[in-house]
Order: sequence, then C-alpha cells, then structure tokens
Amino acid sequence: MFNKYQTYEQHDNEKISFYRSSIENLNSKDELNTDIDVDVCVIGGGLTGISSALNLIKKGYSVALCEARKIGWGASGRNGGQLGIGMRKDQYTVEKMLGLSHAKELWNLGIESVADVKSLIKENNIDCHLVNGVMSTACFEKDIDEYKFEIEHMSKNYQFEGYKFFNKSEIKYEIDSDIYLAGMLNSGSYHLNPLKLTISLAKLINKNVKIFENNPALKFYEKNDRVEVITKKGIIKANKVVVACNGYLDSLLRSQKNKFIPINNYIVATEPLGEKKAKEIIRNNYAVCDTRFIIDYYRFSEDWRMIFGGGETFTSRFAKDSESFVTKRMIKVFPQLKKYKIDYSWGGTLAITVNRLPHFGSIMNNKLIYAFGYSGHGLALSVLAGKLIAEHINGDSDRFKFFSDINHMSIPFGSLLRRPIYSSAILYYKIRDYLNS
Repeated sequence: MFNKYQTYEQHDNEKISFYRSSIENLNSKDELNTDIDVDVCVIGGGLTGISSALNLIKKGYSVALCEARKIGWGASGRNGGQLGIGMRKDQYTVEKMLGLSHAKELWNLGIESVADVKSLIKENNIDCHLVNGVMSTACFEKDIDEYKFEIEHMSKNYQFEGYKFFNKSEIKYEIDSDIYLAGMLNSGSYHLNPLKLTISLAKLINKNVKIFENNPALKFYEKNDRVEVITKKGIIKANKVVVACNGYLDSLLRSQKNKFIPINNYIVATEPLGEKKAKEIIRNNYAVCDTRFIIDYYRFSEDWRMIFGGGETFTSRFAKDSESFVTKRMIKVFPQLKKYKIDYSWGGTLAITVNRLPHFGSIMNNKLIYAFGYSGHGLALSVLAGKLIAEHINGDSDRFKFFSDINHMSIPFGSLLRRPIYSSAILYYKIRDYLNS
C-alpha cells in the first residue's frame, strides 16, 4: 500500500499569482459522490495528467482525473512560461550520457513536444499569448566558446539552424542589462502563459473526462488484477493508473521519490510597464534564461509586466519573503526596474533529477505508469509525456522507452539525505557563481 504526505498544502496560504489573476479557474462541476469504475485513473491536474487524459480519450479509453487542489495548481500553472525544445541539458552532454543514437531520438522528441503544443494552441484557438524566441545569456567567459561550439555542433550533427550568436554589444542592444557577455537565441523555442494553456486544455477534456478537483489521491493498491485508488472523496477503480505529480509526488510511489529532489523556485511580476518601456528592456520580446547554475529567467507578460524568476530553496517549506528574495536578483539585472511596484509574488515546487532528464516508468505489473523529473524544462515535455503514456497504455511502448530506459541515479539514503545533499551542492554553486561573476 502507498501513502501520500500532503506537502502540496504548502501553497494553500499563498497570495494569488499573476497567472491566476489572468484567467478564471476551471471549477469543474464533477463530484465523486460514489465509487466509480474507469479504464484509466489519472492523478494530477497539471499538463502531464491533462495531456495523458486528452490522448487516452482520443484512443477510446474512459478516464477520470483527480487533482489535489485546482487544475494547474502545481508547476504547470506556476512556471516561467518558457516553451523550450530539447532537454534540460545541452545536446552534446546528452550524447555523452546516452550515446548519439539515443540522444538524437530525444532531440527529435523534444522538437515534437513544442510542435505538439503549437498545434494544440492553433487547432483549439487557445489564447495563451504564444511568442517566439528564447535567449540564453552568458554570465561567464567560458560560455562564449560553449555557445559557438553548440551552434556548430547542432548545425553539423542535427541540421538545426535555429541558434544565433550575439556578441557583447549585440546582446546589450537586445537586452538592456550590463551583466551579459554574449547571447544565443533559440528561434525554435517560445514563451506563453502556462496556466491559460493548462486550463484551456482541461476545458477540452472535461467534456469526456470526469475531473475531480480538491480531491487528493491518498493511497492505492492492487485488487483482483485492477487498481483501486483511494481518494479523499471516494474510490476509483481502474485498469491503469497514471501518476503525474512531478514535484508534488511526495511518497505516493515510495522509493521512486528518491529519483528526484524537490526544490522550490520563486517568481515576481511587476506592475505593467507598457509596450514601449518593455521593448526598451527586451527589444524583441524574447524570454531569457542565463547561464548561472542557479539561473535567472524572465520575460514580459501579455500585459507587459516583467515576470522574473530566480533563486531556490530546498526545504519542505517556502521562503517567508520570496518577493524580496527575487526582487533583489531582478534589480541586479535591471536596476531600472527598481521604481516599479511588484504586483504579484509566488513560488512552486519542481522535481530535479540527478542527470536533469525526465524519469518515466511503471510499477505494479505495468498497471501504474508515471512521469516526473522535468528539472525545470517541463512545459513542452510534460505535454509530450502524456502522449507517450497514452501510446504505452495502448500497447506501443517504443517511444515511451526512450525515456523509461534512461538509468536514473537514486539519491543515497532517500528522504534522510536528499535535501541535505542538494543544499550542499547549492551552496557550492552559489559560491562558484559569485566568484565567477
């Protein structure tokens, strides 16, 4: 039997985020008033769970979805909104980890993940403010040569021509900050309002999928060759279960939690600056992510607010004053923003794997399928995960195996040491970022 500790409740006292203010909640009217029977029960109302449900109903399965709070309450509705191709690690590093053939399959899937999101947006007329272009900005001298190597490597080995190098004067022209030494634009990546995407997709499936909000899954077990999911409001009996909780997985999958470290990341949103001022700061309205280990990432919202994320904590509790925590980082990058008011401040939990690649797999004789560990690069990959999970459940596991075959290191001594180990690493990289800046 598996039990879940309800650490997702750490968000319940948060003030509203910008994303929550930009769209109405789904507010599903479905209620679990009696035990039900379905082909597949999905646990988690983020993009992995919603995409799984969407792709499963297309294949004719009956599906019920449980979300502990509201749809998009976790990372799918809290992130920086960067819709990136590829994986969290650069492609050359992935090759060294997995070999060229496997790395190329993951690259193609990463390209497909963004294309799928774009298609969903277009086909369903989803208004989530999709904007092209994500810029990586160099904080260290070594980044310049690494950018040039990556551009050449990807052109030669993958025929990918979507990268463009910017020298120091060019990056200053594009982004009005004095701290960057160079830049690399990825024109294959985008940015958008992630909660608008998540809730819009949930509305699509709610016609055919029972969505039980505010109904956490507490435990589940095998019974008569099926799985019974015990939730707060009732029992769901299913042939298969999809667990799509990512950083909120807690102990629901027992030892699988030792494959990732949950970290808390924070974001602020300023008051609207207006388009003219915003484009003085980021000339072509790109999203931006720098090269520090503990990264800064930012972009402008659809109403021209600076949405700025950065800083991490790794305890089970959130930072008490995350607004000040993040604002200090923002002002170091853009001193000109000091005069603007912060309208929103929020945080979220994500799952970081040791190798920074997603962890897919199954347990309980393949009755329970899971995907987590996007490591801060999950906006597109989570939508792809749902597609691959549906393929796997439908009997075609070839593409699912490109992820499930990856060997993931377990954190030594599990819950006892995974946070202390990560905190030690964070301290080391904070010092390294400081000394090299």
